[in-house]
Amino acid sequence: MPCRRHFNLSERELMDDPAVDTSALAAGLENLTTINHYFGGHVVCDLILEHIASGTREPALKNRELMWLDCATGAGDLPVYFSAKTGPSARFVLLDLHAGTLQISKQRAPTTGFHGSWLQGNMLKLPFGDGSFDIVTCQLALHHFSEPDAIRILQELRRVSRHWVFVSDLTRSPLARVVVWFLVQFWLRDPMTRYDARLSIRHAYTPAEFQSLAREAGWEKFHHKALPLWFRQLLWLDKTP
Repeated sequence: MPCRRHFNLSERELMDDPAVDTSALAAGLENLTTINHYFGGHVVCDLILEHIASGTREPALKNRELMWLDCATGAGDLPVYFSAKTGPSARFVLLDLHAGTLQISKQRAPTTGFHGSWLQGNMLKLPFGDGSFDIVTCQLALHHFSEPDAIRILQELRRVSRHWVFVSDLTRSPLARVVVWFLVQFWLRDPMTRYDARLSIRHAYTPAEFQSLAREAGWEKFHHKALPLWFRQLLWLDKTP
C-alpha cells in the first residue's frame, strides 16, 4: 500500500525559498538536471513529443511555429530538450516563481537554436489570456502544492492552452522513498538535493490521487500513464478538435 502523503505548508523545499543562496540553488538545479537525464525526465519528454506528433490533426499547426509554455521551468533543461527534438518549430516561454531560478535557467540556455523568453509568474494565476499557447507543460512541480492549489493550477494550465496540456510528476510509494534515499545518500549528496529530494517524494501524489486532482479541476477525457521504472507519472489533456 502507498505511504500516506505528508504535506505541510510550513515545510517547503529549500529550492523554493526566495532567499536561498545562489550557489546552492545552482548546484541543486544542476542535480535536478542530472536526475531528469538519468531518471526518467527525458523519457517523459519523449512521450510528450510522441503524443503531440500523433495528435497534430489541425493542418494549421503543421505550418507555423508552436507557442509553448513551460511552467515551473526550474533549470530550463526540459524545454531545451524539447527544442532540440522539435527544431525551430517551437517558441518557448519559461515561467517560474523564483527570480533566481529564472536567472540560472537563462544563463544555462543555448545561445543558438533555442527560442525562449523567461518570465516570473505564479501558476495559481497565470498572466496570460485564455488559449494563449498551443502546448503547456509542467513537470516535477505539482507535489510542491496542497491539493486545493494543485487543482487550481491544473485549471489554469488548461485555461491558457489551446491544444495540449502535459503535467508530469513523481509517484509516491514506499519503494520510491527507499530509492530516493539511496540516490541522495550515495550520489547526489549536496545538502539541498538531499533535503529536497526526500521531501519531494513524501509530498508526491499517487496515480489515483493525481487523476483525482484532474477530475476535480474539471479535466474531461484526460489520459494518464504511470512509469513505474522511473517513479514518475504523466497526465495529459488533448483539446485539439
